[in-house]
Amino acid sequence: MHLTLDIEGLNLERLLRTAAGEGIILRDARRVGPKTMRVTARAWQMKALCGLCARCGWAVREVRAGTLVRVGRFMKRRPMLLPAGLLCAALVFLSSSTLLAIRIEGAAQHEAELRAILREEGIAPGRLIPTISADELRMKLALGLPGLSFAGVRFAGSTLIVDCQGAREGERAHVQGGALDIVAAQAGIVTGIYAASGTPRVTPGQAVRRGQVLIEGVERTENGGLVPVQAMGEVKARVWAEGTARAALTSSRTVETGRTRRRVTLRTPWSEKVIAGAQPFETQDVQREQQRIVGLYLPVWREIETFAEIVVVPETRSETDAASMAQGAAQALAKEKCPFDAKILDKWVDCETVDGAYVRATVVLEYEESIAGRAGGM
Repeated sequence: MHLTLDIEGLNLERLLRTAAGEGIILRDARRVGPKTMRVTARAWQMKALCGLCARCGWAVREVRAGTLVRVGRFMKRRPMLLPAGLLCAALVFLSSSTLLAIRIEGAAQHEAELRAILREEGIAPGRLIPTISADELRMKLALGLPGLSFAGVRFAGSTLIVDCQGAREGERAHVQGGALDIVAAQAGIVTGIYAASGTPRVTPGQAVRRGQVLIEGVERTENGGLVPVQAMGEVKARVWAEGTARAALTSSRTVETGRTRRRVTLRTPWSEKVIAGAQPFETQDVQREQQRIVGLYLPVWREIETFAEIVVVPETRSETDAASMAQGAAQALAKEKCPFDAKILDKWVDCETVDGAYVRATVVLEYEESIAGRAGGM
């Protein structure tokens, strides 16, 4: 916080010495007139500086105040502005972090039971949103409402939305023809399991093979018996995608010799005529350019072909470069087998040189995906 001042009087150099002796810091001192010196002083030392100038007969005039000084003066003239701003910020934070409404969709006749569970959990307008665990609430609703096969919980701003799906005939009742299981669509290591109906037969951390039963389509009744049901739920697992590619240790590139030839052909939609012929090289690059014939209002143009002679030069590629190329290609192939939004959790790479001719690379990517599938639909 600084002030720019003009001090007028005689023997202004004495001012600098006296101010320094009294601990008053003056910077950027320079003459702006025969009897005027411009200095920069700290705002909290202004009172001491004015007292010094008054004793020695110097006049002090403020030229410019620093930004912080101007802000401080502005806030001093409006003492309620800062508390009001802090209050507004607090209200905005509370309004964005406080539950203001609860919306239930698709619960039908189960809405009263669902609201009762919410009240038991203390979830009501006015509660702070960070204190509500959507995953825990979703699990409690699924366990407490057997009439629903699914209850999703999400927040839209300050509104809690519960999306419900009623249990269909056959999910909680006897299924015609027997139970319907959920089986593994591919091999993996289970990371999480959620069963809306049926009995889980695997646990997190367990390795499963393709076709293994994950959620069996049976449930135990109150009297201890078993009834077949349509298993409903989701099973997440760490799965793998593999890609293999190879890169040769020898390659070739083309080099231009500098020799060129040009052929010009006159073309129409019905015919063509070579007006400047040239024989192609045995190996060459060709560049073609078409030009309209200016001045003729007919579909006539000429095509200019430039032949550049090239030679093929063999090259030897190092095993490191070949391995890098093969690994990149193998990883691209593995990624093509993953879902577009898959998050890669781990990667394994294996490279080997085969017969001194090429390097073969295998890349295995690990990601998480739902592996739940229907028995009989594998």
